[in-house]
Amino acid sequence: MPEKSHVIGGGANKPQPKDRSFICDDEIRNTTYQGRSGVLIRILLPSYRALPLSCIESFELTIDGAPVERKDIMFILNGYSHRLDELGGLSKVFWWILDYADLFIERPESLSAGEHVVAGTLKIVEPYMTVGRFPFFYTAEKRLSVAADL
Repeated sequence: MPEKSHVIGGGANKPQPKDRSFICDDEIRNTTYQGRSGVLIRILLPSYRALPLSCIESFELTIDGAPVERKDIMFILNGYSHRLDELGGLSKVFWWILDYADLFIERPESLSAGEHVVAGTLKIVEPYMTVGRFPFFYTAEKRLSVAADL
């Protein structure tokens, strides 16, 4: 006989699935990168194992509902930056599941203090699937604060 606290289906205390959001909870940073002004958004690979950068098919982002142009996004991993159009040729550069990366988004003005909604979709292909090439879509939406200037 189950205990009184046992609820079929797990109830409120059931284990929750892993957060598959690629957008981290870190603050957005207004910054200058390679002479251009913009913001940095911290991200993490939601896959279950490391992937070569060539498996990243796309990033689609919005900030406060405004779409971010692909040409304005720079992917930064381990101190090296890559335009999104370059990722397809980087089959020997791996993004490990515990390594943070940043998306630098070029924009003419800084984000104002306070919270902003960052949303998007990361599309990747898992090369370990032996039955064909299948894309995986990871959607995320976070309300993030802008880091205070130091």
